[in-house]
Parts: sequence; C-alpha cells; structure tokens
Amino acid sequence: MPFRILSLDGGGIRGVVTATILAAIEQRINQPLNQYFNLIAGTSTGSLLAAAIARGCHSKEIIDLYKQKGKLIFPYQSRFSLQRIPLILKYGLSAPKFSDSGLIQVLKEALGDTKLLDITKPQLLIVSYDTITREPIIFKSWRQDKGYGDVPLWEACLCSASAPSYFPAHKLEKRVNGIVKNGTPQTITLDDDASAIENIYNDTQIRITNGTGNGQTRTINKYAGTNRLAFLDSSWTKIPDNTSTYSIKCIYSAIDGGVAANNPSSCAVAEALRLGYKAEEITVLSVGTGHRTRVIPFEQAQSWGLIQWAQPLIGILFDASSNIHEYITNQIIHNQALRLQFKLDRELINKPLNDDIDDVSQDNICNLIEATEVYINQPKVQVALQEFLRINQ
Repeated sequence: MPFRILSLDGGGIRGVVTATILAAIEQRINQPLNQYFNLIAGTSTGSLLAAAIARGCHSKEIIDLYKQKGKLIFPYQSRFSLQRIPLILKYGLSAPKFSDSGLIQVLKEALGDTKLLDITKPQLLIVSYDTITREPIIFKSWRQDKGYGDVPLWEACLCSASAPSYFPAHKLEKRVNGIVKNGTPQTITLDDDASAIENIYNDTQIRITNGTGNGQTRTINKYAGTNRLAFLDSSWTKIPDNTSTYSIKCIYSAIDGGVAANNPSSCAVAEALRLGYKAEEITVLSVGTGHRTRVIPFEQAQSWGLIQWAQPLIGILFDASSNIHEYITNQIIHNQALRLQFKLDRELINKPLNDDIDDVSQDNICNLIEATEVYINQPKVQVALQEFLRINQ
C-alpha cells in the first residue's frame, strides 16, 4: 500500500483554485480526502485547506469559505484605504497592508478549538518561518516533543499565512527543552540542540525541570551562542549539573511559510522518509494555486529599486520556492508525483485571472473557479489523474 501525500501550495484567495481541484478529486474517488491520504501538507492558504481537510471538511465547504469569507481576510485592495489608518498609527507608514483580525476570525470559525496534536489521522504538516532563528517552522501533528507544543490548529495556520507586507508577523510561544551540560553559580551550558545564534536567548527565562536544582527559574542576561553558554541575572541556589533538564520560554516570530516552501511537497516527502517509508512507496499529489504569467521586463528588473520591488518580490520568491520544491520532489520519487496547476491567463476561459493573492472580487473568484473546472476536465489532465489513482490502488 503506498504512502499517499497531499501537498497544497500557498496563494491567498487563489486557494479557491486548489479547493475546486480537490472537490473534483473527492468526487472521483468517492471518499473523504482525510481518509484517502496518509499525510497532508500545506503552506499559507494551503495550510487552511490542509487543516480543514484533516478535520474532515469537504472541499466544497472550503470553496464556500473562500467565496463568503474572503472579504473578511482581505477587506480592501488599495493600500491607501481609510480602513488601513489604525495599522499606520500602530506600525507606521510601512505598516502591513492588512490587520490579521479578519484572518484570525476566519481561521477560528473554520477550525474551532481543534489543536494540532488532535489530528492523528491523517498526519498533518504545516510550514511557517521564524524570523528570529531564520529557520523554517515545520508544525507536525505527530510530534509532541516540539517547541510549539500543542498549538491551536488555527494558530499554526495563522503562522503559516502571515505573508510579509500583507499581514503582521505572529508571536507564538516556544519552549526550548534540553539537558544541562554544565553549570556554575551564575552560568549554565546548554546542550548541542540549543541555538548557536549569539544573544538569541537574552532576557528569556530558563527553568530547571528535573534533576539537580529542579524548580529554579532564572533570567538569561546574555547568551554566548558559540559555546551555548548562558549568563544569568542571579546565582543558582543549587547549581544544575548533567543530571538536570531545562526549559527556556521564548517566542517564534512567525511569517508565511511560502518564504521557505510555498510548495511543501518535498518537506512532506522528507518526513515520509524519516518515518521509515521507502521512496518507491511514496506518492504525492501536489496542487498549486495557479502559475503567475505577469512578465517583469528586463528593463524594469534592471532599474527597479526597493520601492518597485517591494510588492512583486513576494510573488517571485513564492513562485521560485514552489518550482524548486517541485523539482526536488520529482528527483526523489520520479513518476510517483502528480502536479496539478495551470497558467493564470486567458487560455482556458478567455477571461482575466488575477494573480494577486488578495483580489476577492466575486468576478475574480468566479473566474478562477470556472477556469479550474475547465482545466481539471481536460482530457490530458484526466488521463494523468487516472494514472495517479491507479498507482495508488
């Protein structure tokens, strides 16, 4: 029996493309997607889709969510909207385009009180990125030992969907746990799994959770990352030693996972391999939100500066990330992966398809759905899908 992975890209409101493709597949297999796939991975809007499907939602329900709730997430299109004034007063002129309040409301309504570790089957993977450690955050529903703990599912999705320049970064509590290597009256040496970044734990609290010195809490004044040596605000009452364990309370500064893996397929494949599956046992259905076709001519790319690049750069980074991860996935599992995505041009329905992630106009959403329905019913796509379903029997 193959280990089936469903991978869902980011793309804002264009997640309705993914949901429409999945609705057709759900009808084709006559089975809920959370029963068919073993692991579902999502980034940004794909994390909402992945989480909702893992909870048992049908794809058509998610299509309705995009149609009915899109304007809560993206309430206006112009950065000069009067509705943006509170954000400017809070963050300054360079404030994010949107508050995350509407996004939070939609995520909470869609995902309820479910927590990440409540999802046991299928396994769920969500990608975000931490601006403090400059590393991806890979939320995994089967890993109870990670620093993010049993985070609410809506909050993991918020971390994944907080696109730079569109939404504020999200602060998420984090626990760094480990075994003490050594202690002196006013220092503690952390284990090799602790960060090697200089001063990253400054002004955080460290608590001894077991062994010698159990129960003591101190504040780290300075952290020498190279030696993993923490200098404390006050002396230990009882000096911890290598029988002691510790926990540091700090935070993630989480932004959209698209900066790391807008297409999370290779992340999911890597996890399947870590779980013990062989490459030949793994299959991947990877669904995109539409391929941007807007050209940036050489003359513009050559002459643009910070202001001109600010907005299009996000899309370029996300596109490049998707293409690279598709390449990696194909190199690992070869013809056992199917990528479903089409160009956002007039070819399918001779109507405009806006590649902006925040165009929630009814015309654009309806056009995206219509183009997707034409795409998924094309003979070559049906043949490819039939072959994918065959190898998954």
